[in-house]
Amino acid sequence: MREIVSRRALAETIARAQLLGHVGPGEIDKYIEHGLAHLEAADPAENSRWCDLGSGGGLPGLVVAHERPDLEISLLDRSLSRVQFLEQAVANIGATRRVSVLNGDATDLAHDPLHRASYDGVFSRSFAAPSVTAECAAAFLCPGGALVVSEPPEPVEGRWPTEHVQSLGLSAVSVIEGPPRFVIMKLLELPAVTVPRSWPQIVKNPLF
Repeated sequence: MREIVSRRALAETIARAQLLGHVGPGEIDKYIEHGLAHLEAADPAENSRWCDLGSGGGLPGLVVAHERPDLEISLLDRSLSRVQFLEQAVANIGATRRVSVLNGDATDLAHDPLHRASYDGVFSRSFAAPSVTAECAAAFLCPGGALVVSEPPEPVEGRWPTEHVQSLGLSAVSVIEGPPRFVIMKLLELPAVTVPRSWPQIVKNPLF
């Protein structure tokens, strides 16, 4: 019964995110299923530390937090209204002890010693273009950490060019075809201290 109540709280929280415009239209159960698939693709080690990059309405971060109470999770978003929602959402699903909500630009937080090279993994769903996602995420990962990105249903050639991805210290992508589709990159070596560049720079002059 407790698990049923907990799952209901998760669904109600995501429905609230949808009502506020933090999550797009669609069935709530489908969003939860996609979050579960994202978690399965990532396969986090027990008691590891993960970041949900551009968490928005809490997908997949809230789903992951609900399913894996052993994980330490940071939900990152630069929108104050979304952060305020996420703080309440974390309380609603009873995860305040192990889930933190960070308000700020990923390109700034990635240079904060509390977060730089500090995560075993990064989840990304609808955060930004591949080049922006890779440049931001690489700086959050510790060596061996994984970037796990939700992908469009159909493959796009050249979306994650190996040469440019590797310039950030990341491995070439491995693909989980699904559906849903995901790509995974491991951090092989720490990126340069200048990574990531400022948000205007990485948007105006993307690496790829």
